Amino acid sequence: MQKFILLLLFFNSFQKISAQTWVDSLDVYAREKYMPASKFQWTWMKASLLYTMVKQYDNCTDEKKKIYLQFIQTAMDKTVAVANGKKPNAVAAGLGMAFLVRVTKEEKYKKVCDKIFADYMKIKRTKEGGVSHLRNDVELWDDTVFMIGQFLLEMYKATNDEKYIDELVKQITIHHDKLQDKKSGLWVHGYDEDRKSHCTFCGQLNWPEKTTGKSAEVWGRGNGWIVVTLSDALDIIPKTNPNWNLLATYLKEMIEHLPELQNQQNGHWYQLPVRNTEPKNYIESSSTAMFAYGISKAIQLGLVKDFTYQKSVELAYSGLRNFSIKPVSTKYITTKNVCKGTCIGNKTYYLKRKVKNEKPYSIGMFINFGRLYEAQKLKQ
Repeated sequence: MQKFILLLLFFNSFQKISAQTWVDSLDVYAREKYMPASKFQWTWMKASLLYTMVKQYDNCTDEKKKIYLQFIQTAMDKTVAVANGKKPNAVAAGLGMAFLVRVTKEEKYKKVCDKIFADYMKIKRTKEGGVSHLRNDVELWDDTVFMIGQFLLEMYKATNDEKYIDELVKQITIHHDKLQDKKSGLWVHGYDEDRKSHCTFCGQLNWPEKTTGKSAEVWGRGNGWIVVTLSDALDIIPKTNPNWNLLATYLKEMIEHLPELQNQQNGHWYQLPVRNTEPKNYIESSSTAMFAYGISKAIQLGLVKDFTYQKSVELAYSGLRNFSIKPVSTKYITTKNVCKGTCIGNKTYYLKRKVKNEKPYSIGMFINFGRLYEAQKLKQ
């Protein structure tokens, strides 16, 4: 009851500050309390929230840009000594360095980015050239698309060098061909090429299917990483680029069946989206924000026009606000219904992953989707 009262008081306070929404509050909480720039670390988790700070800079008013620029510059200057691209999860934080190349034009950040890209190009690959998610074993994971993709997109924006776009399209296409589930249009979590060993840090041994090398399950947040990256790529890459239509097709494939898989009561998608009638399945908020972001972008880009998609976005926005926001105090709110960091396994493995109240990727993606949704509403 106490938490409910706090949340009620919090939302009532918006009546006094008409310009502020729950999205604004999450942003303030992220920067002031949850991940201050002075405590940034060169990890993929931190990078998932850093990504949102870059988005906030690009979409805020000029007078607020200095807030996000200072945040990103502080975070990058703090970690410059450990910056590297030796595995996809390390590449992820490089998006902040690439952003600084674009905005500040300072050569010192360009040198760091060149090192990250050089490291990245040395990562093990499949025979088709797909970059391995793991350092010692050759495996494709859908997570990789976001971890390398946002850095490559930022480098393209900073330099206008199409080699970064060419590399991104190559990786997305190889991952798509190895991981797509034809029935749902979504992707399974992983593919194992060398069949040697598997990540035991948080996953299961022997997860690949013997004949295909693919994992069996379609995991929510893994698909969310792809949907977000495809959406951003279509926003950044010129429509005149010969690969734009290909990426648009991939995004449409992924979101085609999402409205029918969505919980109509709470607006969320599930930990295992295609198993939406599985009794032990549970709603997962970070993937919900990611899917809704992708559908919103598809609507904005004119890729889908059926009202079903707009209804799905509306449902997700209200669902996240009403079911996956948790008060921290009368000043702050955070997120809940978030699956913790996840590797690859079978159905039971995914359904036994613990649910947390907040993670960088949930806070970041709530802000990302919420900001886009509210901006689109203002234009209507």
